[in-house]
Amino acid sequence: MAFTNNYSTSFRWCDRLFGTDDKYREYRERVAASKAAMKGKSKTEREAAERQLMAEIEAEGQRAEAIAEGTLSEERSN
Repeated sequence: MAFTNNYSTSFRWCDRLFGTDDKYREYRERVAASKAAMKGKSKTEREAAERQLMAEIEAEGQRAEAIAEGTLSEERSN
């Protein structure tokens, strides 16, 4: 979740080919959808939505990190 690719900046196409950048692509889609939903909204509403999205993404990253470190099982995180 925290990285844009796994193979390196020179071999990003490997991530795309092998699907190792799925979480990053999901993140980019969520950001784009959020921006599209906020068109025509006030600056305050846009900022609130951005804070909420960032909080959700940060929580997902922390869960993924805990699972990777073995301090949280995948079953408990769902």
